[in-house]
Amino acid sequence: MNRFRAWALAALVAVPFVGMASQAQAAAVWLCAPEAVASAAARRVVNPNTNNAYGLNAAGCALIQQADIGYFQTQGFTSGPGQNAILFTTGVATGTTNFVIGTLPAKSYIQQIIFSNAAAAAVTGGISIGNTPNGVNIVAAQPMALSSDVAVPQASILLPVPSTSGAATTLNMAAVTAWNNANVTVTVIYGAY
Repeated sequence: MNRFRAWALAALVAVPFVGMASQAQAAAVWLCAPEAVASAAARRVVNPNTNNAYGLNAAGCALIQQADIGYFQTQGFTSGPGQNAILFTTGVATGTTNFVIGTLPAKSYIQQIIFSNAAAAAVTGGISIGNTPNGVNIVAAQPMALSSDVAVPQASILLPVPSTSGAATTLNMAAVTAWNNANVTVTVIYGAY
């Protein structure tokens, strides 16, 4: 079975490693091991910096928490086929602070944007995303209630292909009026064209 079909099948029937503590699913992305690790007998991987352990599914993939993403990327893990993600958490934010949340590689398009607010404080005026600081050309003003999750409607992603010149695009996120001590995690799911 080729790696893509194995990944798709395993994503549908992913089962946590027996004996592992259940982990929260928020602020995480699917990462897949390099072919050598994916085909090896070991199905459990551990980040020695955090001691977080993950059971790899049949395709060598696992849902990796935000604190461990950097480590596993340095070990050769990559996002699942055809889909990549930028994951960024503001921490407790105030004012209209602009955050650089990541960079879309050249020839990428935005498939979905999801916000998760962990604080009991709504973002006044909503959240904007643009390719300039405090920009509004990708998402103008997505409402963000307190302690909630929201997927940006497709029609509200104003510029799904931020660069047609073939250049990488830096993504910026800001509160339109005020963060109000919100703590927001944004996940930008993107693909290549």
